[in-house]
Amino acid sequence: MLTVKEAIEKIKENTNKCNETIEIDSFESTGYVLAQDIISDINVPDFPKSAMDGYAFNHKDLEDNNKFKVIGENAAGDFNDYPYEKNTCVRVMTGAYVPDGYDCVVKQEDVIIENDMINVLNPVGKHFNYCVVGEDIKKGETLIKKGTIINSGHIGIFAGIGLDLVKVYRPLKVSLISTGSELIKPGEKLEKGKIYAISTYMIKAILEKYKIDVVETKIVDDDIENIKKSIEEAKDVDAIITTGGVSVGKYDYIEKIYELLNIKTLFKKVKMKPGTPVTSGKYKDKIILSVSGNPFAAMVNFQVLFWSVVEKYYESTYYSNKVYERIVKNSYLKPSKINRFVRAKTDGEFVELESLHNSSVISNLSKCNCLVLQNPNEEIKEGDKVKIIYLF
Repeated sequence: MLTVKEAIEKIKENTNKCNETIEIDSFESTGYVLAQDIISDINVPDFPKSAMDGYAFNHKDLEDNNKFKVIGENAAGDFNDYPYEKNTCVRVMTGAYVPDGYDCVVKQEDVIIENDMINVLNPVGKHFNYCVVGEDIKKGETLIKKGTIINSGHIGIFAGIGLDLVKVYRPLKVSLISTGSELIKPGEKLEKGKIYAISTYMIKAILEKYKIDVVETKIVDDDIENIKKSIEEAKDVDAIITTGGVSVGKYDYIEKIYELLNIKTLFKKVKMKPGTPVTSGKYKDKIILSVSGNPFAAMVNFQVLFWSVVEKYYESTYYSNKVYERIVKNSYLKPSKINRFVRAKTDGEFVELESLHNSSVISNLSKCNCLVLQNPNEEIKEGDKVKIIYLF
């Protein structure tokens, strides 16, 4: 058996990097992976502007005078460039252009109007309530690095620099094949001996959340020819995920199918619990990850191993499982012989383990947001410091 680290390295070594990019509407790019550095070709703002409704002054005039003549007005969107005159001011609204020679703004609540003159009650210093050119973004500045997953904050940056199109990597394409004669689709009548395909739709939902293109979702009976055909038909994809059929039961056919299709086997078992009999291979130019048929074990296999495929494909470390330390609260876990991944909930400081750990149980996973990493032969008890990874 390989260690988890060794299995991840095997997967990365055999996953192809993305070599295709597409250009899309920048305001519809949330969740995609950026394929270019974003460099601003403008200053933001590109003119000096007021941060308040008030009056623009030269700060030196305020040092020895408090009565001023108003020579003009700029609302937001105006660009009236009033020539500076000593002991004068310009009325400005929030976001309005501040003419040359005027370098600070006194808010309107701090002045009094007397006989067409402005009496300043609270003088201010240079650049007070004043936004300098490039205060937010400077021309030529690299704002977002290639390989970043685009979020709503990035959309704001795109808007701020006037970028309407952005280059992203072509989304990873996945074929999801669930094997098991007992499996049926949600919505179908539940007959004796049948169960709904939990793992299929749980994994599909996570993939789609991260803009991974699930090209097809199939549920296939435990039949060698049907499973083999489903894998052969998965042509226009980068990766194949299969669920079920990886153990040593009479109808566990994945190992045999790997042989029939001449799939290069990367590993058959990994030192992890649950989901020890997880298998991976390289089929033509595609990476295959064959996970457990038990829902929680399938989720652990997927969470711990599959994101290394995504990380390598996009060359983005965002997708790697990052490890954090938390303190155990109100929990106990007996030792395990191999690395164990336990469902849990963390608030950012403490972590509480779920009491039910069965591989077939999925209902309490909705309460969890992380997996606790239990080392071999390690007892976990209240107050211990443990390592966790967050669930995607």
